[in-house]
Amino acid sequence: MANKNKKEPKVNPILGRTGQSIDLVKFNIKNEQDQFNEIEKILKEIYQDDFKISRKQILKCLKLTWSVNDNFIFLPYNLKVSREKFTLNFDVQPKKGLSFGWVIFAVWLFVFSIIGATYAGFAYLSIANLNKDIDGDGIADINIDINNDKLAEINIDTNNDDIPDLNIDYKGNRRAVFNIDTDADEKANYNLINDATGGKSCSINCDLNGDGWPDINLDLDGDGIIDTDIDTDNDKVPDLNLDVNGDGLCDIMCDTNGDGICDVKCIKAEEIDEDVKTGTSTQTGEGNVETSTPYLLINYSDGITVNVRGLLPDDQTEIDGLPIIKPVKEFTVENLSDYPIYYGVRWNVSTNTFVTNNLKYTIKGTNGAPSLESTTMPKLSKSIYERVLIMPRVTQKFRIEINLQGTGMPQNEDQGRVFIGQIEINLNI
Repeated sequence: MANKNKKEPKVNPILGRTGQSIDLVKFNIKNEQDQFNEIEKILKEIYQDDFKISRKQILKCLKLTWSVNDNFIFLPYNLKVSREKFTLNFDVQPKKGLSFGWVIFAVWLFVFSIIGATYAGFAYLSIANLNKDIDGDGIADINIDINNDKLAEINIDTNNDDIPDLNIDYKGNRRAVFNIDTDADEKANYNLINDATGGKSCSINCDLNGDGWPDINLDLDGDGIIDTDIDTDNDKVPDLNLDVNGDGLCDIMCDTNGDGICDVKCIKAEEIDEDVKTGTSTQTGEGNVETSTPYLLINYSDGITVNVRGLLPDDQTEIDGLPIIKPVKEFTVENLSDYPIYYGVRWNVSTNTFVTNNLKYTIKGTNGAPSLESTTMPKLSKSIYERVLIMPRVTQKFRIEINLQGTGMPQNEDQGRVFIGQIEINLNI
């Protein structure tokens, strides 16, 4: 007689659904989204309605494709995902038992992981995209891996547009201050940055140039109260509680009693010398510079003149087997004084014979310097920036890239055309 109290053995619902594999040679040349989609498709085919997969399981599989420490993981229902040479395999295999001590350790590790995730958040990124330098200054800007776990914790770019979206730091302090993801769902939900580009209204944590970092009215602790770099007159330039060195404390124009008026380390406009020198491309600076007078040092990496001729359209990737190189001009502006300075940047155009508007330039600025998306080269001399703020003892770097925008058709009208111009920097008091 059968024992009615005897439990029927459980059957693994995903048996017979495994055996899939991925060729990692082909897989690794795909972009991140395609890699993610391929893993997701396989896991959905295996689990069907028996288990709802999450992004977390997919990221574990993705990490396995490049991890130097692990070559297999286990997912629910004993699904073993293993890497063997250049193949990623999906099979059902029984797990080896764990001692009680290891179980206790695993529980604590899980709790620790949850705490860590809610504090900083994380995102999968290919190794090539970690610690990415987007402005060419040799310092990582986005997708920064703080603890060398091959995951980005700071300035996370979730959509691969070279603009940080989550856990954004403050003036390079490598700590999550803005757009913090507190619940590890890869969505910012604390101390949000507000888009102030294109004339949009903004009162706190305002990003003026669309680079992902806020520029004015900064709330450093998420309490809804502005702490540093306050714009009091709505001209989109900070003029109160200016933090120069990024330590979160006011360095100049400090309001100590909360009345909106500077009372410590105040600077008046009439203190600025109208006859200050702006420097030249050959200037190297002097040891006896009077730091109480605004003083700019301008350094051009290869001369002040921009000369473009014989440029090919950018829809042609190469000619005679060689890649097309875009003309680049780089220069730095350094504030040697103890005061913030405003300056202007302009094109001084001597020759522009291009017929169309396809000759373009882009500007990438660092250290608070503005950037500019693809813009047509001017036919005549023209201002680029009227009023750029540079703080004391700060160096800002500009990189200008020039290209002839392709149209997918012959561009004979621009053959033999020439552009010659100079970049000028002038004080703007």
